[in-house]
Amino acid sequence: MRPRAYAHIRFRIIGLAVVAALGLIGCAKKPAPAEPLRGLLYNYDSTDLFFNTPPEKMNARVVDDQIDLFAQAGVTVLMCNVNAQRTNYASGCFDSFWSGYDPQAGDDQPFLRDMAPQSRAGYRSMIFSMKTLHEQGVDYPARVIARCRRQGISPWISLRMNDTHNNNEVRHPIHSTFWKEHPEYRRVQGRRIDYYDRTLDYSHSAVRDRFFRLVEEVLQRYDMDGLELDFMREPYLFKPGHEQEGGKVLTKWLQQVRKLVEQTAARRGHAIKMGVRVPADPVTAQNLGLDAVRWAEQGLVDLIVVTPRWATLDTQMPLMQWKKMLAAYPVTLAGGLEIREQAYPDGPARIALPQTAVGAALVVLHSGADVVYLFNYFSSLARTVDYWPQKTWLQTLRAMSSIDTLASLPRRHLVTFHDVYAPGEATDYPLPATGTRLSFRVTTGPKPAGRLVTAVVELAPLGGGAVNVPELFVNSAVCDLQGREQNVFSFSVKESVLQDQVQVVEVADVLSKPIRVVHVEIKVAGR
Repeated sequence: MRPRAYAHIRFRIIGLAVVAALGLIGCAKKPAPAEPLRGLLYNYDSTDLFFNTPPEKMNARVVDDQIDLFAQAGVTVLMCNVNAQRTNYASGCFDSFWSGYDPQAGDDQPFLRDMAPQSRAGYRSMIFSMKTLHEQGVDYPARVIARCRRQGISPWISLRMNDTHNNNEVRHPIHSTFWKEHPEYRRVQGRRIDYYDRTLDYSHSAVRDRFFRLVEEVLQRYDMDGLELDFMREPYLFKPGHEQEGGKVLTKWLQQVRKLVEQTAARRGHAIKMGVRVPADPVTAQNLGLDAVRWAEQGLVDLIVVTPRWATLDTQMPLMQWKKMLAAYPVTLAGGLEIREQAYPDGPARIALPQTAVGAALVVLHSGADVVYLFNYFSSLARTVDYWPQKTWLQTLRAMSSIDTLASLPRRHLVTFHDVYAPGEATDYPLPATGTRLSFRVTTGPKPAGRLVTAVVELAPLGGGAVNVPELFVNSAVCDLQGREQNVFSFSVKESVLQDQVQVVEVADVLSKPIRVVHVEIKVAGR
């Protein structure tokens, strides 16, 4: 964490408070606080249903069944994602996923031939399923919205504002014609720095206009409760060094979008909210030109989702800081959960265990967020791993609307990392860490009472030597070794030493020799 970096953002809030106290803001009437969204927010990827349903089985009932399953899982707000670079419906301004695909031709047809041969069958099946549903006369987003309303779920449309999946494969069919034909609109020209160089640069009016047309289209076509602009796919919208200037341009663009949303709401006769997804750290968000606090201040957004991008659940999101910065504005603050867990970049990773998701959701709510927001938590996870059967998926998601329910379940709290940084920002990955005595802050939510609590650390050998049993302290109290499995050590933690919200774990070598820690977690047993 970088607490000193919040100073210039906090100054804005403090300054407003001082001016208000002096009476210099006048008697301007404050907007009535909007009722925050409640329950569980769920982002549904534009491709999941079609990837998991073969064309011969695709029909409107499949769409309905999926929405019914979300209702069973306790989803109250569904973010129906309809695009990456292409749309999963027949758009008038974007290529559809199946534009250019010939179902009668072979895998070597021009549309598919630039893909890796082993990837063609799965991708072909997915887009053929989309095309099949469309040719049956079913407008996918409209069908989702109708079924949501029948099930009592609030339907939103979620637009990915700069998706560049597979951008290392420049002729992959996932890319739009616009992206392929206009390399001059990409944020980095003439050199290759990292994966995000080929995202589109919003300083170009042609890029902004293109996405504005998509916003216009979905607002015209679909009777939604809210529109989400997903800036986490991808958050790199400007060339390096131009983010602050670009952020001003983006804010003006959002003003136009908000005006269009309000006009549409007036025409439809009901409110339409507007939300954004931004990086977990408010400093990083601002440094990327994604000034969500400013947007809230200007009344441009009703929902702010702070979240990691993809690499891992972020267990150290500064939600309390976000809550304080947004306290003056009528917005819902959501804490986003990703589906992967990873201790450090390029380290071992896996689909998050249900207990990890429970722990992360509990911390989100206990840290002051109004609601949990899920991304990539597919009902089809059981096809990938055996520890997410549908029963577990349903039970876990149902719990995510309630602190009390979450707190009663077994949970894990890991040390992970922020997976998004602005160009030039210093990274602050807690792990791996090397030293003779190392300290870690583990955010755990409400203090566990009457529960079995275990601290777990994993050490890596240094210089080819053996790994010895370390000393471990939680909140300055020594903990007894409970067990060892190779280089993973478990320690029992007494209830009397536990604190609310955060536990400080210290790991030391008994001989004061350097050690290398690669994993830290606290486990809390269920009631």
